[in-house]
Amino acid sequence: MNERFLLAAALALSAAVLSGCTASTNDDDGAAPPSAPAPSQAGVSENNLEAGQCMTDSGTAAEPNIEVLPCTEEHAFEVFATTELPEGDYPGLGEADAQAQEFCRSEFSEFIGVEYDASELDLQYFYPVEEEWAAEGGRSVICLVGQPAGATAQGILEGSAR
Repeated sequence: MNERFLLAAALALSAAVLSGCTASTNDDDGAAPPSAPAPSQAGVSENNLEAGQCMTDSGTAAEPNIEVLPCTEEHAFEVFATTELPEGDYPGLGEADAQAQEFCRSEFSEFIGVEYDASELDLQYFYPVEEEWAAEGGRSVICLVGQPAGATAQGILEGSAR
């Protein structure tokens, strides 16, 4: 089993207890133009993140403080795609994770230019938990890409083929 997937599972289980949207590593549609700077916003909810935004933190900490900032500034992660899981009954934590992972991996290859398994970049994502499923934004999947080993970046990673 892929080492990154095991980390994703561990992060997902701990985050599920702590927030309405679960974060996972491993494995968001339409990117905002890279020249459009995002205003700096501290304490943004993961459900309010949009493609094209950059952030200082992945939001996986027990008490995340997600700060959105322009991608021209030093940042840890970039939101590259988002979607909503289909309406209906909550599919369960494992299935929500699997659907999010499939979406983010597919979008990753389109955004970065190489398949995730061939990339040196890190992929993380938020996916829905049952407690927030019926709330506005509660079915959100948000995909993040960042430098390996937690390094920071300036600029966007779109088309980097890394």
